[in-house]
Amino acid sequence: MSHLHVALVTERPEVSLIPILQLRPQRVVLVPCQASPQAAERLAILLRHEMSGEIEVEVCPTLATLDPMRCAIYANELAESLYREQFDATNLSVTLDLGECGTLTALLFQQAMQQCSADWLYVDTQAGVLYRMDCDSTDRQPDTIAIEPVLDVDRYLQANGRKRVRALSDGAAWRDACQLRKSLTYYLAHHADRLAALLGELYDMVHGPDGVLTEPDPRSGPQLRSGGERQRLRATPHFPATDALKVLNEARLLEWTSDDPHSVVIDTLEGALYLGGGWLTEYTWLSTQEAGLAHACCEAHILDLSVQHNHEPVVSDCLAVERNQLLFVEWLIARPGAEACLEQGLKRLHEILDHSAGLSATRVLLACGEFDKAKQRLTELQRRQGLRVEVVESAELRHLPALLAKWKEHGRWPGG
Repeated sequence: MSHLHVALVTERPEVSLIPILQLRPQRVVLVPCQASPQAAERLAILLRHEMSGEIEVEVCPTLATLDPMRCAIYANELAESLYREQFDATNLSVTLDLGECGTLTALLFQQAMQQCSADWLYVDTQAGVLYRMDCDSTDRQPDTIAIEPVLDVDRYLQANGRKRVRALSDGAAWRDACQLRKSLTYYLAHHADRLAALLGELYDMVHGPDGVLTEPDPRSGPQLRSGGERQRLRATPHFPATDALKVLNEARLLEWTSDDPHSVVIDTLEGALYLGGGWLTEYTWLSTQEAGLAHACCEAHILDLSVQHNHEPVVSDCLAVERNQLLFVEWLIARPGAEACLEQGLKRLHEILDHSAGLSATRVLLACGEFDKAKQRLTELQRRQGLRVEVVESAELRHLPALLAKWKEHGRWPGG
């Protein structure tokens, strides 16, 4: 039996993709609804690429959802054209996915599409269930179909007008280095609350005005600054910072001795990148692997397909898709001092919302800093201001693998 699928494309186009990629109809009719026509066009391009030779895609004119009369006429005209097709092809079945359109639009389309006996589909991404309701039978319970994991990071981004051009974690050498440094990385993350001041100062040594690295060149990437390798700690380090410096010295990521406790030498690009935040990126990736996330990438460069100038792409610390839902993770290693931490933390929270605008995602900020020394922690400020970002502060970083595993299982951030 030939299968034709009608999808109302809303502001969450990735939801429209799920039943199409799972049910694989021979024909798809995309109706732009509550979204720009470009959203439906992007889906059409993606489907033609993903299901080349298997599918015929048609994009209809934009639906005027704010005018009930025009909406009803639109729905009836579409239903009548499909009904006429069924006369020529009696084995043509029709399904209707209303996406996340408004209630009135949904009712008008359900009413109109009865002409061609269209089954109604409802996608519940939280429950992981696709409901299919038989239009010809009013007393039957809907069929429930388990949603398959059909979306990965790239499909999710492309459906929303973005493109991942590369990611650090794509490289086998980078992943191998992560595994070799795993014990060191876990040590830093598990003691981030006690090492916050040191880690913040090391970050400043790398990225500060007179730091180890120069301004990154988009063509050649980060470079060591001539004469910037010798740095000095602001105060004499004490335990546990001295133990951390010894471990980093043994790993040859910096040079430090107790004979000259203020002096730190960072003279390798590997050491600069690791101390300048790479350890937290690596910890995030290792945590996704421990939690069993199937689709995760770190330091992903993301272009906005609707913007002409992408000379400064968004670089996301970690993106993951599980059960067709997106996780958007960023990190912050704050300068020493409680007030500086809060100031930088709030700025980073707003940046995350800007960078992930338009994406339906669980947004998480991994924050390493002296937040607990402030009168009010970053987490409390975030909740009071109603920012839709979950915060994992220094002391909770050790629990990141478990938090990711719970997100994978339930589709919600624990405690969010």
